[in-house]
Amino acid sequence: MSFIEGLARDQVNLLPPCVDDYVSPDALVRVVDAFVTSLNLAELGFGRAIAAVTGRPGYHPGDMLRLYIWGYLNQVRSSRQLERACVRDLEALWLMRRLAPDYRTIASFRHDNPEAIVGASAAFIQFCRETGLISGRLVALDGTKMRAVASPKNIAGADRLARDVAHTEKEIAYYLERLDIIDEAVAQGFDDQPKHREAFTTAMETLGRRKDRLVRRQDILKDRDETALVFGESDARPMGYGRSPKTPCYNMQSVVDVDSGLIIHHDVTNEANDSQLLHPMSMATMEVLEVDELKVLADGGYSNAQAVAQCERDHIEVAAPIKRGAMSTDFFRPAQFVYDEETDTIRCPAGKTLRPSGKHTRNRAIRYRTPACKDCRLKSRCTSGAQRTIHRLFDQAALDRMEARIYADPSLMVTRRCTVEHPFGTIKRMSGGGRFLTRGLRAVKAEAALSIVAFNILHAVNAFGAERLTPAG
Repeated sequence: MSFIEGLARDQVNLLPPCVDDYVSPDALVRVVDAFVTSLNLAELGFGRAIAAVTGRPGYHPGDMLRLYIWGYLNQVRSSRQLERACVRDLEALWLMRRLAPDYRTIASFRHDNPEAIVGASAAFIQFCRETGLISGRLVALDGTKMRAVASPKNIAGADRLARDVAHTEKEIAYYLERLDIIDEAVAQGFDDQPKHREAFTTAMETLGRRKDRLVRRQDILKDRDETALVFGESDARPMGYGRSPKTPCYNMQSVVDVDSGLIIHHDVTNEANDSQLLHPMSMATMEVLEVDELKVLADGGYSNAQAVAQCERDHIEVAAPIKRGAMSTDFFRPAQFVYDEETDTIRCPAGKTLRPSGKHTRNRAIRYRTPACKDCRLKSRCTSGAQRTIHRLFDQAALDRMEARIYADPSLMVTRRCTVEHPFGTIKRMSGGGRFLTRGLRAVKAEAALSIVAFNILHAVNAFGAERLTPAG
């Protein structure tokens, strides 16, 4: 019995007569081509969308956009990898019609058109809305940390910079001392003394440049009035979960339609915390969907009382659990103190009444106290101080209504998790584990838009079929 044998490399074969026969009719690359063809590139703001009268002809921005979307669909993101794909991948050959731009041209397109690329991603969602794929009945909001290009070693705060400056000065002093010893030995006529002057002088020059760089970073940190900066990529921020090591990251936010599973709006920020992003993301989603009311599912990271109250005023109904910090189990929890809205008082577990006794302006809260704590029989279970104080946020009622929706329908959190977590996992898989290739918030937003439109095309084809996304459908 023999093995399966391939064709001889020098054998002449009758191959398909045109490149189109190499790409299957239901290939994703055909959807990419049809989508880009439908765009008004000049209206979106792509440079050189209209050919110049004079000068050397350039590549059409539509071809470059096709190449990038196809690349992100196939985990080919770098300009050098895309350059190689143009001459050895059949789908890329078909898509580019055998055009082969060099990597500098490919990289320049993404660098020069970030806002237009974001607009192209939004245009796909508008197309899906017009096709009836997006209902907007219910959406889920979440964020994830995406690694920046900068190394964790470039994160520096005031303490670390001061420590590095002191260490550098100590090293410079050491070499100065060694040079003094050499000079003294030469003056005494010891010719056998090792001549390390040149090596020590070079080391001191290197240390001097390092000290100057550290001092400049201290000045930048002082001017920015921040506790820590990522040098080399100042738009990135140290981010992480819990006590895990902080790495330079960006916070990518996405709003997913529950019925279709498509990402209908996204954004990239350098805010490490999600609590300030609920209202702006929800308002932007309403503009995309062109609706006057919206229902949003979120996790506890978005439970900002002021933001939830703003959402209620703008007809946005938020369903999310309240994020509560760690509390001592030795004393009664704040949830065991019952608030009475009519009298604006709080009843403690001992049945006593706590009344307003002042405001905490910075935290936007009202303090409630009672003089009955002194003789209370349950004081040992309530507080170790002289008096128990309960803080109630100005907008606590909005938080309570938000959490009540979760208690009324616990399945909402399951729906949120199954809807919004899956896209992040797919995008991180398609983007090499969730790391951007470009530097700066402006460029990172364009890269995120390419990842989002690639995911949306992939998901829409899997969920609804390619025929609904192409003119032939």
